[in-house]
Amino acid sequence: MLGSRLPLSVFVNFLRDVPIILADFLVEFELLMMLSKILLVFSLLGNACVSLQSFSDTRLGVDELHSRVILKEPRLRSFHGNGPFSVSEKRGRELAIDFNNTLVIDHFYPQTIEKIPVIFITHGNYSSRDAHNAQARYLASWGFHVVVSDLPNRNQWLDNGSRLKALTELIYRRPDILGRNADTSRMILVGHSFGGSASVIAARQGSPVLGLVLLDPAVVHKTVLKDLQDIDLPIILLGADKLVFTSRGRDKFWKHAAGDILEISVPNATHDDAQGPSMFARSALGVDPFTSRDHQKTFKSMLAVSVVGLASSGTVDFALNIFGREESEGLLQDLRFRPAKSTEPKDQI
Repeated sequence: MLGSRLPLSVFVNFLRDVPIILADFLVEFELLMMLSKILLVFSLLGNACVSLQSFSDTRLGVDELHSRVILKEPRLRSFHGNGPFSVSEKRGRELAIDFNNTLVIDHFYPQTIEKIPVIFITHGNYSSRDAHNAQARYLASWGFHVVVSDLPNRNQWLDNGSRLKALTELIYRRPDILGRNADTSRMILVGHSFGGSASVIAARQGSPVLGLVLLDPAVVHKTVLKDLQDIDLPIILLGADKLVFTSRGRDKFWKHAAGDILEISVPNATHDDAQGPSMFARSALGVDPFTSRDHQKTFKSMLAVSVVGLASSGTVDFALNIFGREESEGLLQDLRFRPAKSTEPKDQI
C-alpha cells in the first residue's frame, strides 16, 4: 500500500549493510583504478616501442635518422641500446700523421654509403684507446665514422693536442682514409680527462671541427684555459657527480669557454664511468668496483645525444632540451648552460 510505512527492521537491516556495501564499492573502485594504471602503463610502453621502432628502421638513411631523432626529442633511455646500423671495424691501423708521428687507431663505421659525420675520441692519462672502443662501436651504430687513437698517455698532453690536430687535418684532407662517405665538414672531438685538454688544444690550433664533447675533463696545464678563451666552438661537458669525484680544474672549462657551453652531471657517477669498460676493469679481469655499468650506459647515451645534436645543427640545443627534461625528473643533475661570451671581455687566467 502506497501510504503505509516500511517496518523499522528494514531500516535497521539497511544500516547494518551499509559498511558491506561501501566495502564492496571501494574494492570495485580500487580494481578500476588498478586497471586504469595497467592500461596507462601499456599505453606508455606502446608509445615507447613506437618511438624506438621509428629509430631502429634500417631503411632510414643516417641524415633521416638523425632528423627524426631531433624532431621527436626522445627520452634518454631511447639511446640505451645500439642504433639501427650494423658496424664494421678496422683495429690497430697505423697511420702516419706527419713526418715525426705515427698513431695506432681503431676505426668503427656503419654499413652505409651515405655521407656521415666523423667523431674522434681521445683517451685520458694512463689510459688507451681500449677504454673507449665500446663507446666508439656504439656511436658507429648511430651513423658515425668513429676514430679512437692511442696517444702517449703521460707527460706529453700538450704535444698530444698537436698530434690530434694533425690527425683531424689529415682526415679532413684525405677522407678516403676512412671511406668515401666520410663527411669531413661535420667532425667532432670527444675527449676524456686529459684527453679533454688535448681536444681543446687541437681546436685552438685549428682542428677543422664543429664542436667538442668533454667527458669529465681535466685541465692538464694553465695554457688550456687560454686556449678555451680563444675558440668559439660549442662545448658539451658530460661530468661525474662532483660529490663523488671532481676532476682537476673541471669548473675552469665552464669559466673560460668562449663559445656556447652546456654542462651536465650523472648522479653518483665517478670519473671512469665516462669510459667503457674502464682501464681498471681491463687490467683486473673485467672487474671494477668503482664504476657502474648503468652509469657507463648513461654516459654513452648522453654522448650519442651530444654528437647527434652537434652534427645535425652545430649547436648544443638538442642536448640542452633532452638533458633539461632528464634533470627535471632527477635522472641527471647540475645542468647549466651559457651562450657564447664573444661580446664580453675575456677572463683573467
